Amino acid sequence: MANPITEAFNGLSTNQKMSMINFLMIVAICDDDTEDAKKNNMDVDMELQVLNSYIDILSVRMDHCQKYQADEGFNQIFEDLKTLDLFEKELLILASYEVITCDGNPNLTELDVTASLFQKIGVSDEQYVATIEKSDLIRQRLS
Repeated sequence: MANPITEAFNGLSTNQKMSMINFLMIVAICDDDTEDAKKNNMDVDMELQVLNSYIDILSVRMDHCQKYQADEGFNQIFEDLKTLDLFEKELLILASYEVITCDGNPNLTELDVTASLFQKIGVSDEQYVATIEKSDLIRQRLS
């Protein structure tokens, strides 16, 4: 049986998939220069493991994603992601939240950067928070 997350992203273009990975990479490395991150390289390893799982889910290559970002720039990444439908944006919210929480509670830098990134693709702070809260509620009910 196919992975349901993979199936949810089947309709995306390769550029949109690469932009999702580049977006998640920004989220993953946004706090690398904080004191906490410098003390604990394990955090980066955990974030990269999550990122690698999304690389597999989306069936893209990291070197292609990096080349796309270098060639097209961040503005194109945001333009690619603006065209996602609401469900796809919600999945991206959940993926980004997984990246920033895989190593513990998110820090202020991660939350601020993530919020500003989502604003660039048309997701308000309220939509972001509502999606996370809905996910947490579902997770609690299933536990």
